[in-house]
Amino acid sequence: MLQVSLPLESGCHAHVALVWNRELLYVGGFLCRVAYDLELANIDELWKGGTKPLDFHPQPELEDWLRRRFLHVLKFFTFHASTPSSDVSHLLGAAFYGSSTLPLKLFSSVGVRSASDIREPDPVFSQFLKYLPVLSDSVMQDGALMVKALQNQGMVSPITFHDVLSELRQHPLNEEELVACLKWWINFPSGTSGVDMERIRTELLKAGVLCPTNGDGRVLPLSSVQSFINARNLGAHIPLDGPLPVSLMPLGVTKHFMPAQLNSFGWKELTMVDWLKHISRPDIMGDNPTYDFTKSPEWAERVLTILARVWFSLSNDTHDSVKAVFSGRKCIPTTHGLQAPEATYFPTVKIFSDLPIVQFSSGIPIKGQMDKLLSVIGVRRHVELQLVFDR
Repeated sequence: MLQVSLPLESGCHAHVALVWNRELLYVGGFLCRVAYDLELANIDELWKGGTKPLDFHPQPELEDWLRRRFLHVLKFFTFHASTPSSDVSHLLGAAFYGSSTLPLKLFSSVGVRSASDIREPDPVFSQFLKYLPVLSDSVMQDGALMVKALQNQGMVSPITFHDVLSELRQHPLNEEELVACLKWWINFPSGTSGVDMERIRTELLKAGVLCPTNGDGRVLPLSSVQSFINARNLGAHIPLDGPLPVSLMPLGVTKHFMPAQLNSFGWKELTMVDWLKHISRPDIMGDNPTYDFTKSPEWAERVLTILARVWFSLSNDTHDSVKAVFSGRKCIPTTHGLQAPEATYFPTVKIFSDLPIVQFSSGIPIKGQMDKLLSVIGVRRHVELQLVFDR
């Protein structure tokens, strides 16, 4: 630390000496800033030189070495309290921070950045804000005095909701990052005076985009999400390898939350009827014959088996909805291929050998809930008299 003795003179000479000493201290602080900026520019150059295109970080070894080099720099440009006069340290620091029109630079999690663009570290945000410049824990600890000075001047601040929105608008999240983001929002303190929670939740959903880890590369804007699968309920029976609504939040995300928490985002549970109506849409069935229950006996049998498993849990209104989906469609595997429920008969009907009788390739018996399901959707237990007369 530069020590300057203030001469004990009086009158004009004392004033001149005081101004002279202050100017010397300003020059000292100015030179400190020049040296600091040169050192940070060198660190920045090394960081960029070690970073590959489309990457944000150099090799871990180089990043760690640059961080330690920055901490070494901080030791020499941190202004400690001076004695006997505290003015010495104060004037040097004021010159250091105020002598340049360029912003003060610091070493952050994404390289050298202006101090005003860097935030204090927070483990809650670090799980999904991977590109936001933050100070490392070691800098916060070993450079505490300088960080404190920057905080007092408003140069380094905590992460704000605006920072979250800004990052989400620039980078999609994978499933793990989105889970962390949603957990942060769920734990966000509600009821804060002057805060419109509905508005900022809408902004969050508009900003966020999911890029599933395992998928076809198609991104999912959070604003387009309408439903989720409740794996703790009937949703556990919905096949994930079959057609699913594009507005469905992947189970890899929603399995970490309770349904009530997901409802708070305006999302609804995907019911069995919702799923059945989706897979029965003409465009969905036409997209892939493998998942068209009017063309694929295997898929038709699988759909019926899934419905039979949960049939006892479904309401009468739901039964009517299921019947409406299957009515008139050739979707029942029989001895004569796929047939409409109204043209199909239970195996107990043996009056004519050429009738289409329900027959599953897996050999599962037609009893219990499967029997009730087929009966409700229109499979016949008896041959109508007119058919007998015609024969």
